[in-house]
Amino acid sequence: MAALNGQHEPGGLAPTAPVLALGTFERVGSNWLSDSLRAEMPQHNEPFRQQLSRKHPTSPHNRVPLELTGGAWLGELELHHLACALSDLYGYPRHLVKETNLFFSTDTTLTLLPYSPVLVLTRAPVGVASSFARGRLWKRWGYSERYAQVAVTARTARWRKEFETLLPQDDPEEPVALGRLMAVNALLLARALNGREYTVVSYEQHVKDPTGALGRIADLMNVDLPANEQVRPTGPTAADSTFATNNHKNELIASLDRHTAELVSKHASDALSRAAQTLDPQVTATAAEWLAGDDLYELHEPVARPRQAARPAAAGQKVPPPSYCPMAGVSWRNTLVTNSEMADLLTMLHAAGMPNTQCGTNLLLCPMPHGRGGRLRFDSKGRRWLVSPGFEAHPAYWVTWVGAAVMAAWSGARLPTRAEALEASLGAPPARNSDYAIGDASCVVEPGLGAGQVHHLVGNLQIWCSDGPAQDADLPEQRFLFGAAWNTPGTRAAVTAERSRYLLGSSRGVGIRLVRDHDTTQATGLGAWELAHRLNDWIDDLGGPARSLGELDHRLVTALTATAPIS
Repeated sequence: MAALNGQHEPGGLAPTAPVLALGTFERVGSNWLSDSLRAEMPQHNEPFRQQLSRKHPTSPHNRVPLELTGGAWLGELELHHLACALSDLYGYPRHLVKETNLFFSTDTTLTLLPYSPVLVLTRAPVGVASSFARGRLWKRWGYSERYAQVAVTARTARWRKEFETLLPQDDPEEPVALGRLMAVNALLLARALNGREYTVVSYEQHVKDPTGALGRIADLMNVDLPANEQVRPTGPTAADSTFATNNHKNELIASLDRHTAELVSKHASDALSRAAQTLDPQVTATAAEWLAGDDLYELHEPVARPRQAARPAAAGQKVPPPSYCPMAGVSWRNTLVTNSEMADLLTMLHAAGMPNTQCGTNLLLCPMPHGRGGRLRFDSKGRRWLVSPGFEAHPAYWVTWVGAAVMAAWSGARLPTRAEALEASLGAPPARNSDYAIGDASCVVEPGLGAGQVHHLVGNLQIWCSDGPAQDADLPEQRFLFGAAWNTPGTRAAVTAERSRYLLGSSRGVGIRLVRDHDTTQATGLGAWELAHRLNDWIDDLGGPARSLGELDHRLVTALTATAPIS
């Protein structure tokens, strides 16, 4: 942290510290912000809240979030992952890190990024509640469990004096609990930012004046953006449009009945009033200001919408057997790696003694809940990985570079280099699935193409590459991402833009494409036992002689890409 923040030199500054966009809750317009800045600023979507297992000490889902002062302890794997993840957030141009609902880990995150400019994304409680109601997000995103977790944390020794009374353990109904949670998260954020500079970005102001709001943010971030927001193409109606942002709003309408709206407002206000008895008056006043604006919304009685599965079953979609098509000097696999293939590999590795998640760190894949976009989950009773029904033929995402490299080694293949991907994509048809045209990744089979052709060469998902940017050997290794995904622009400039992530990073828009050359054939594939052995040896290395982050990463890369066992 000292090196990243420039504190190793007297008077040193951190010009590359990322911008932090922190929400007072979810559904505050954070997707609009990140999409508007995507062309100018590399994006990191909730690396702490979403991509860490609940057992990781810095995860907001941990019941006792880590306090970094006073001799905090991290195991070797936790420490290596956290150091690499933090290093990934720094760079030119300046990166944007979006986090919402950090709750009691807010202090931890701000301590990890002490020199980051902060944007506070706010929205009135009835607006958030309306978005939750429309998408049935309380149930889909497991907020009853989230309320219970936060209420338990509020009763731990560090927090009970100030927060215990704000979250009664009374199994409240949804609007009551939602109002309380919004107040508590806003209070914790205001408390952590007390005395630190920040800029407020109001959802209501954005809806009323999107060009002006974007202009103010651009001035603050010192980036050049188009004068007007780009209009995204309208594609087929998404079966799950929760994460699509191509439907822009220009009115403040809450789809709530009056009783529900009053409950949300009342219990948010009640929590703020109780907080005034235990918290700094400035903190409660700031949180109240952030949560103002319920009166700006016009209430509309909610209209019942037909229930439907997140996506219809893909029973009629037949995926051709994997084959390799010569193109641009190497042979490219005809389809992206599917969820079914990834589940098989993860199951075999688990049986071989390599669980995906260790010490709160996801090594191969981030197992997001289905409602959050995850399609793979571990069945602890059956000791195997399962795919969400209907998504077997869809491409695996939330995969780390390590997971992609292991899949390549298991398949007797390798990941393409960035140069190979650039050459192969020259003259490729426009991406069929990009820029939220559908709202999620689609089946790996591209309509109109045969088994001997490369499907979704550009679009559907970005892919991991085998190489990365040149940098200091002591720094954590990075690997290039290439192409367009369902949630990124599909222009040639966007497809070829240089971007990279650290080895254990993951995203809902990044998957796996395999290639072969004369040195890689099915016969060179490594078994699950050998791969598990190599990964476990690397984890053991973390507790061995002191080595730089870069050297440790290099040893991992070598272990996953060498055909012969590593001594």
